[in-house]
Amino acid sequence: MEACRDIRANPFTALSFPSLYSWKDTYGLAIAGDADFFVVRSQHDQAYYCPCGDERKCRAFIEDVCGREKEPRFLYLTRDQGERMKKDGFFTLLRDDLSEYIASASAVALTQGHHITHSFRIKIHHFQRDTAYSVRFITEQDLPALRRFAREAADASSDMGDWNVVNTLLSDFIPLGLQGVLLETEDGRQAFLLGYENNPEEFTMTMAKHDPSLPASMTMVIIHEMAALLKEKYALINLEEDLGLAGLRQAKLLYSPVDRLNVYEAIR
Repeated sequence: MEACRDIRANPFTALSFPSLYSWKDTYGLAIAGDADFFVVRSQHDQAYYCPCGDERKCRAFIEDVCGREKEPRFLYLTRDQGERMKKDGFFTLLRDDLSEYIASASAVALTQGHHITHSFRIKIHHFQRDTAYSVRFITEQDLPALRRFAREAADASSDMGDWNVVNTLLSDFIPLGLQGVLLETEDGRQAFLLGYENNPEEFTMTMAKHDPSLPASMTMVIIHEMAALLKEKYALINLEEDLGLAGLRQAKLLYSPVDRLNVYEAIR
């Protein structure tokens, strides 16, 4: 799958192997293809994700689906892909809820000379002033304890769907090529964040968890710490989508995104 995916043509993290693998059960993803082509069917979205790979096979697949289904839907298209499908009789629309926010790693790391919102800067500084903590990269030895921690948090919140994704990420942390940061306060409370390389310039932050007694700003703190550790390797951080939730959108904007990967949908 990674060999078939051209990052320039299919930039969205939703089409990356770590994302598809970790969300396959939650979204009912079926993936098929061969040596130079793959396509995803999502039961959750009742749609196909944009075919990746050999252009002739992608077009042939779309034509075949149009011949068999009354109103096929395709997701995770770039604007250019949507415009081409519009010429073939598709109706296309921008999916704000699925579009991905891109931030500067140096800005999120609070590197001097890089713009970041005042609110984000203040939240980080207040936490650092009020809480003594250490931070480091997650190692393989940390994984069993983090799985227990995540399971306890899921049981407390009754969010077992979220647990399934976290469990997959932690269980297959090494083979998926994930990286993560573990933060521990002086009194033993923890927070962690997981992510992966989407392309040589961009790191995707995909999942963050923290002790419920820590403040809501903890997610921002752990993202800041990850950026501080990775800013020399990656220029950009993909903060993923806001799911159409106003509160989540407002939170993403606090990171002063420098770009947004706009996701388009096409319906025949």
